[in-house]
Amino acid sequence: MKLATFVLLGILVLGSFASMQAADPNGSSQIVLAFSGGSAYTSDTTGICMWYPLLVGDYNMEFLFEFVDGAPAIDKEHAYLIWVSDFEVLPQTPFLLPPSSKGLFTLQLIPTGSATIYFTDVPRLRNWKDLTNRSSWGTPVASFIRKAAIFQSTDGGMSGTLPISAQLVSSKPFTLAGKTFDFKNLIPNGMTCFATGYSGTTRGKDKKNNDEGGEDEAGTCIAIGPGQ
Repeated sequence: MKLATFVLLGILVLGSFASMQAADPNGSSQIVLAFSGGSAYTSDTTGICMWYPLLVGDYNMEFLFEFVDGAPAIDKEHAYLIWVSDFEVLPQTPFLLPPSSKGLFTLQLIPTGSATIYFTDVPRLRNWKDLTNRSSWGTPVASFIRKAAIFQSTDGGMSGTLPISAQLVSSKPFTLAGKTFDFKNLIPNGMTCFATGYSGTTRGKDKKNNDEGGEDEAGTCIAIGPGQ
């Protein structure tokens, strides 16, 4: 049974913001980002997490996605920003996935890894057929060390939660909604995210494109303060 793995995610109902101050640094524990997306498995224990922000600082969906038929098209194919992280999952005894374990409570270790946020102002030109070839996905505008975390599930890995931290390593400015934006100004120390998800709800296996299936994921992130 496939485990719902995630590495930072989110679904929020977002209205218009009166001001746009996304470049201003947020205080510790303030919400800085919300996002939604999913992951594509490349084997039984490895995969690629891909999500798109619904909120970044004070920028809401109106500024983060291309418009289709007069409204933001909320998916990775139309997102100006995408988060990408290769991951591995390691079952922890005695809380293994069924049928190796009789119980439904499961724990999975997701070891430390890396993550990148890509930006492009023409997201429809991204090529998704080969998930290892990311040359068309845009300019890397932020790089992170994704800290190790434990995925917890009470239904045998079909759904669960994952709190995880990402330390900002580097970033570069880019233009978003006509303004200069730099992630180091918003989250200079990185962010901690609280993720949840459900396995296999939107996409089945696609062997041709090296995709073992995936899951829907969602969550929110708060800023990490100095010295944390």
